[in-house]
Amino acid sequence: AIMFYKLCLLILTVQALTELVLLENSEDKVKHNNTTSGCEVPFQSVNNGCYFFSDVQKDFNQAVDYCEALSHGHIYEVTLAMLDYDRYEDQALLNAVADRNQTFWLGGKTDDGLQWYWQDGRDLHLDAPFWDVREPDNIENKCTVAETVTKPFRRSSLYDHDCSDTQHFICQANCPSDFIKLGNYCYLQSWIFELAELSWQDARDYCKTLLVFDGYHADLAVLGLQDQDDYFVINNLMKNHTGYDVWIGAYPDTPCHYQWVDGRELPNESIYWRYDYPKCGDGKSIALEHSSTYEKTYIFDYSSETTLPFICQIFRDN
Repeated sequence: AIMFYKLCLLILTVQALTELVLLENSEDKVKHNNTTSGCEVPFQSVNNGCYFFSDVQKDFNQAVDYCEALSHGHIYEVTLAMLDYDRYEDQALLNAVADRNQTFWLGGKTDDGLQWYWQDGRDLHLDAPFWDVREPDNIENKCTVAETVTKPFRRSSLYDHDCSDTQHFICQANCPSDFIKLGNYCYLQSWIFELAELSWQDARDYCKTLLVFDGYHADLAVLGLQDQDDYFVINNLMKNHTGYDVWIGAYPDTPCHYQWVDGRELPNESIYWRYDYPKCGDGKSIALEHSSTYEKTYIFDYSSETTLPFICQIFRDN
C-alpha cells in the first residue's frame, strides 16, 4: 500500500511538472513573468501575494499534491491558498476568484465537520467574514472552496464542499515563518520582531542561525540579483522602517573594494550608492539608508561595529 501511494504521488508530481513546463512555454509566460509584479512563472501577483490559478480540475488531495509539486526548484513552499482574516490580500484574492466566475479549492479542511483549520495548521474560524452567511452547512463536506455568486452583486465567499469532487484550485507561494516573500526571495526584517540591533558581523551570524528549508540557508540580504527587482524589494523592505539605517550583506574584501556575501562584486560605480559614498575607510560594511523626506533608499559604507537593525534573506545552497 505504501509503495502504491508513493507511485501515485510520483505520477502526480511528474504530471504537475509537465503541465508547469507547458505553461512556461505558453503565452502565460509573457503575461506573468515580469519582475514588476514580483512573481515568477507560473504565479501571478494578487496584491502582495503570489498565486497560481489552475486551468485543470482535481479533487482536494490531488490539488494539495499538485501545489506541493510546484515547490520544485523554488525557494519557497507552495500550498493551497489560505486566507489570513486581516489582510487586503484576502479581499484581493476573493475578488480575483469572482472575476473568473469559477469555483476553486482553498486550503481549508475539517476532520469532524465541527473544527476547521488551514493547511498550515491555523484555525479556520466559523465566524470569519469570508464564509457565506449559511456556511458551513453540511457536516459531510470536509473541504473548502471559494465560490462566486452573481446576485445581487458579484462576489466570492467560502463554502464547505465534498473533498472528492473535482474543482479548479489556487496554489499560494509561502516563505518560512517570520519571513516575508518579495519577488522570488524571502526576507526577515529584524525590527518587525523587535530584535536587538547588532554589529554587522553579529547580524550576519544571527541570519545564519535561522532555520529554513533543506537545501537553503539564510544570510544578510543582497541586491543586484538577476531574477529580482531591486527597486521593488528595497521600497517594500524599507517602507515600514521608522529609522534610517539597516545592515545588508556586503563587506570589503580589500580596501575600497566591496563584495556581496554571495561572492559577487559590489562596484563602486553602482547606482545604489549615496552620492558621496563609498568612504573606503577601514572596518566598514554596507548598510541601507532610507530618507523618509525624499522617499529614497541608498547604500553606504559604515563602521562595522555600529549596532543597527538588519535584513536577512534566504539563498539556495551552492
